[in-house]
Amino acid sequence: MSPKWQSKRASTFSPCAADANFIGGKRRARALNRIARPCFAALLAAGCNVAKSPPFNPRNAGANERDSVSYPEARPMPPLPTTLESDFLPPNPDGSPATKPSGPPTTGVALDVQPELRMTLQEIVHRAIASSVDVKVAAYNPGIDATRVTEAEARFDPTVFANATYENRNRPAAYVVVPGTGTDIDSENVGTFSGGIQQQLENGGTISLGYTSTVNKINNVVTSGSVNPNPYWLNELALQFNQPLLQGFGNDVNRAKIVISRNQQKISLLDFRKQLEMTLDNIEKDYWQLAEGEGELRIDENLLNETVHTENILLNRLGQDVTRVQLSQGNASVETRRTSLIRARAHIRDLSDDLKRQMNDPELPVSGGTLILPADTPIEEPLSFDKDDQIRTGLENRYELGQQQFRIDSAGQQLLVARNLLQPQLNLVGSVGFDGLGQDFGQAFARQSEFDHFNFSIGIELSIPIGNRAARVAYERARLQRQQAIDSYQAVIEQVTLDVSQALREVNTSWDEVVQDRKAVYAQSDVLSALSQREEGGEALTPTFVQLKLDTQERLADARRAENTAVASYNIAIYKLEQAKGTLLRYNNVIMDEAETAH
Repeated sequence: MSPKWQSKRASTFSPCAADANFIGGKRRARALNRIARPCFAALLAAGCNVAKSPPFNPRNAGANERDSVSYPEARPMPPLPTTLESDFLPPNPDGSPATKPSGPPTTGVALDVQPELRMTLQEIVHRAIASSVDVKVAAYNPGIDATRVTEAEARFDPTVFANATYENRNRPAAYVVVPGTGTDIDSENVGTFSGGIQQQLENGGTISLGYTSTVNKINNVVTSGSVNPNPYWLNELALQFNQPLLQGFGNDVNRAKIVISRNQQKISLLDFRKQLEMTLDNIEKDYWQLAEGEGELRIDENLLNETVHTENILLNRLGQDVTRVQLSQGNASVETRRTSLIRARAHIRDLSDDLKRQMNDPELPVSGGTLILPADTPIEEPLSFDKDDQIRTGLENRYELGQQQFRIDSAGQQLLVARNLLQPQLNLVGSVGFDGLGQDFGQAFARQSEFDHFNFSIGIELSIPIGNRAARVAYERARLQRQQAIDSYQAVIEQVTLDVSQALREVNTSWDEVVQDRKAVYAQSDVLSALSQREEGGEALTPTFVQLKLDTQERLADARRAENTAVASYNIAIYKLEQAKGTLLRYNNVIMDEAETAH
């Protein structure tokens, strides 16, 4: 297709490498320099110490641009003329001499007053991929969404729990008071220590294994005499579970949030690809417009030189067949054609600065004086494309279609959850455990290990909302949102087909314009050549002939400008076709490294 496909080193960019301290996917952030630091000597810590980010200093952020400021265009502003100024006109009709220009002609600052750097498109793309601020900003989103995936998965991480309580009970006794004791108060001290592990299961259930040790001392005189041992220890090992049977049951239902988070991460990755394509789009457009601007500047300079040459001929023949009328015609054309150079030179500098902004290369700051100019030659050969193949390629590669597929899948997950919530809440709950009692912890533990005191419980919990309106409307909303996503996918297909068709038509149209504009250049050149032959043959330089020659020079320049614009448009149309097909990155030999964010 294009020379850029060959012998060019690929530019590889990882969206998770924008911050050297961050790695996406399931890896933890490297900025965490201390994890799970103990807060208690005997208990598992729950907190983390996170490295603090340095304070943001806006002055430091712009230091490179401020230090690199250069003024290659600086010059005294010319004064506004108050009378006719010309080097070509004779004295005025009243006998007064013509006013001479007070300074050089105002045609804008020449490009050669500042350093020039010619760069290939591939080199600019490579620098932009490595340093572009827009690309860096977009690169954070896939990594941010990767943390949300881990956050959703963490729901099923096991949790260690531990607690300790002390209780002093003073309450009315529930026994017959022996006369003479003087008390009817039941008083006891209770200390409870418990710990264990629990986990949310992917099928919706919850399971926990806990160990509880309780020490109890009864202080009432009557009651304490009937309790042996006193104090006593009661140890219990218990396995408990709560399993939904209808609402909330199933791996698909409980992992829906994880799937949705992963889909969002993939959508963010495609958004990052979108930003890459937008950056390359802007670079290619600026690059070929810069080539167009440089060509137009040469055309304007050649036109001015030809007009000055014509004016010198008129000036040399003044008094023969040339009068002040012809000189004024030529002078007016000279001044008009000098004006066009001002905007042409400024336009080139604008495009150069925009390319430097896109690259964000510290060696080429926007405020610096280096002028970026194109080194690649525009393509000037016909390229043929098969429309069916181009449309199929677009339907296989456009990022919007991939994003919409993920959105449809996420909507399907939401519909799955909403359908499950229509069911009643029916849970199976139960526990099984072993107890042991003794006068101290060791004795209670030893008796517990004999497994003489086995106990269990099992039960059913049922909850049915009357009407169930909230679940029903949530299901209907999820159903409509999924159908909306499906219809949106069809709309994207139509848009991709339209984009590819129009982009392909633009390639053919631009090439036809190149061909026709080249013919127009040859035709206008022939007209100017015929006029030159008449002039060399001794034809009088009448005002009509002079104006015809000046107009023909302008028409030839217009034809060359049109051809120059058509060539730039043709090159822009080629990369626009690649963008419409979703292959712009491959066309520019850019490879996205998605390994860090893949799950």
